[in-house]
Amino acid sequence: MTEKKNAHTAQSTNVNAKATATKAKDTAGKAETTAKTAAAGAASTAAHTAHVAADKAQVAAGKAVATGRTVAAEAPKKAAAAAGSAWMMIKARKVLAAVAGAGAAAAGATTAVVLRRRAARRRRPLARLTGGRLGS
Repeated sequence: MTEKKNAHTAQSTNVNAKATATKAKDTAGKAETTAKTAAAGAASTAAHTAHVAADKAQVAAGKAVATGRTVAAEAPKKAAAAAGSAWMMIKARKVLAAVAGAGAAAAGATTAVVLRRRAARRRRPLARLTGGRLGS
């Protein structure tokens, strides 16, 4: 009788082991499927992110090209304007020289007048009356 129980227990253990192995195999299959799904999702997300970054880079490059074209188009205009201003200065150099000379002369005359008045204020009344000859 003991042998029957041992044989029955061995069979039961064998059946339980097979069932556990089957469950483990199913669980491993599900884990593999889940891992594959997660990897595919991650790859899809990475591809989308890369695509978005590439689009942004393309837009930035387009803006840079447009800015470069604008600068390249405006540079000759600015150079021409500077050259025109320089040519006007050369043509008007005589007028400029005369104006500068007149300005310098006016400044010199003003300085002389101011200095004379300042010196006259420091004199005593008798020196002012005689032009500085007496009573200085």
